[in-house]
Amino acid sequence: MTAVNEDLKAYIDSLKPQNVGDPEFDYGPFAKELRGLDDLEMEFFKEMLETGRQSIFFNDGGLVKRFEKAFARYAGAPAALARTNGMCALADMVSMSGAGVGDEIICDPIVHFGALATLFTNAVPRFCDIDPDTYLMDPESLRATITPLTKAVIVTHLWGLPARIDEIAAICKEHNLFLIEDCAHAVGARWKDQHVGTFGNAGMFSLQEFKQLSTGDGSLITVRDQAFADEVENIWGFSGESPLRMTLNWRMNEATAAVGLAQLLRVDGINDYYGETLKIFNEAIADCPWLENRLVPDEATQVGYWFACKWTGDQHGLDYDRFKALNDELELGLRFGFNERAPYEFEFFNKGNIYGHNCPYQCPIYRQKTQHVDRAGQCPVVEDVMPRLVTVNLIFLSLEAAKRQAEALHKAVSEIQKG
Repeated sequence: MTAVNEDLKAYIDSLKPQNVGDPEFDYGPFAKELRGLDDLEMEFFKEMLETGRQSIFFNDGGLVKRFEKAFARYAGAPAALARTNGMCALADMVSMSGAGVGDEIICDPIVHFGALATLFTNAVPRFCDIDPDTYLMDPESLRATITPLTKAVIVTHLWGLPARIDEIAAICKEHNLFLIEDCAHAVGARWKDQHVGTFGNAGMFSLQEFKQLSTGDGSLITVRDQAFADEVENIWGFSGESPLRMTLNWRMNEATAAVGLAQLLRVDGINDYYGETLKIFNEAIADCPWLENRLVPDEATQVGYWFACKWTGDQHGLDYDRFKALNDELELGLRFGFNERAPYEFEFFNKGNIYGHNCPYQCPIYRQKTQHVDRAGQCPVVEDVMPRLVTVNLIFLSLEAAKRQAEALHKAVSEIQKG
């Protein structure tokens, strides 16, 4: 029996009754009701405690391996790999693509996570434009952005809606590009009845708390075949004394997988719930000519994550600032413009001096550095759409709260139209 540090025990005991969370993000009984988090999780968690095994390492029959197999079955993927979090998983797949100094990776430009993962390997992110109605990667813009230095593509299935992934995958195959699908918002989303994350070389699914399938933090990577999965695992396992290529160890632990296995059984019900909240907001603006609902192509099965629409009131002689003021007055809970600007307009991406010595944008090996001196204007659609986006985060939003917000939104629409 290991001795207990009595002073430390007394201190930890003193912490137990305290609510160490942020009251702003305390969702109380609703969050527990939606997620479950009950005997099913405890059944797997007790198994971990009883076996004494907390790590995947040398534990082929453990919870992590079972979670990987179960998610691969759910997504219809040949194999899945569990990781610490979504950003680590993206960086892992960028590393597996072979991209590095002097290479380019094409990303879509509303969220910046793919570009960050690209910079992790000292490669250069290039941004292609979006479709103005879905806010997702435009295949034709992707094709036009490819250069001889392009090594890979990271496409985001933003806010639960699949991009035109079959077209994107065909372009990548034509140009021999490694395709990574960012499915952080898209567990359960499908394109032509095929689950996202299974069209390219790899798909990343975030399991952070504000996702449909949540383990608190964590991620899963779906891969194209078992041989590739074995290669990835062999590399992070260091292949003996040293890795075959640059990588770090981002494996998931058994406690996280215990929660994941139980939550995977619930995720379709959770998606149904968020689908209902999404429908409430879509219907609230269905007759509004200056708030355009997001286009959902016939081929797509969207899952609820964020509600998003587009302001076009300026084309109707309306005042955007008045609408923003009503957001505060009526407590609509809307977010305007998402990040207001595209990632490449921020200093971090614009300067390109990520690792010092002007790397990677001005690296001598990178022969197209002059194309990245002035990055503004490279994606005109996203620069027009980004400030027009009007969004609501649906995660942990109850149906009752969604109905109240939607009614207030409908009222705001009426107020604006009165002039």
